[in-house]
Amino acid sequence: MTRNPTRAPATLVFVHGAFFGPWIWAEQLMPHFESLGLRCFAPDLHEAWPQAQWSASIARVPMARYIDRLHGMLAQLSGPKILVGHAMGARIVEGLIGRGARDGAVLIAPTPPDGLEAAMRELLMRHPAALSRMLLDRRPRLMFGDPLHADPERLSQWLLSPEEIRSSSGLVDLLAERLRDESFAACRDWLRPSTMSAALRTMPVLTIGGREDPLVTPAALRHAAAQWTATAHVVPHAGHLPMLGPGAISVARHIERWLFG
Repeated sequence: MTRNPTRAPATLVFVHGAFFGPWIWAEQLMPHFESLGLRCFAPDLHEAWPQAQWSASIARVPMARYIDRLHGMLAQLSGPKILVGHAMGARIVEGLIGRGARDGAVLIAPTPPDGLEAAMRELLMRHPAALSRMLLDRRPRLMFGDPLHADPERLSQWLLSPEEIRSSSGLVDLLAERLRDESFAACRDWLRPSTMSAALRTMPVLTIGGREDPLVTPAALRHAAAQWTATAHVVPHAGHLPMLGPGAISVARHIERWLFG
């Protein structure tokens, strides 16, 4: 049974994952919830970087830097705060929960408690040259191509389902255009096992994933939800980014029913 975290006016805090930015929420999810009268806030994690462009020093920025910055921001927001995190953003949400944010959380493509290192290694082994270059330079974006031009085929393989590619004209090009660098240290923290299961079991949690996500598979999603005593929903025909493309309305409705049902 879905647990209702609060019936009071709430702020939805949207936390993007690695390689992307607040725009992934602004495309469809934020307008939907703002139309329902909810406040929405989507910070840019990269504002925690020491400078605007990627550098060797950025490769060492840990996930704790992002969590510290967002924890300070949450203190400035009044009322209940429902945290919505995607992928690495879901792991950052876990860190905020560990610091006392307990009104409710929506975790999209979350890292299971035992981590995603093995699943990521399996994906990267399909492209050994890219893996070697990424590890040598400690620059995760190189998984998707060179620093200036992402490989559309690799983006499609790892992030989107065939249905999303067919039905969302220009989505691959949009991802290629907006793909960003990411901290190597933060990505490493994202994929590692977590000790947050106990904290997540003390609060309302919803998990959502794409049926065709090669990283967080439906089985991994359900396993994580069971560990957290959370509700789990799998979005048909969606990949790793179910909040974009045709699956976005399903994501929005699952969250809406969880909030108000």
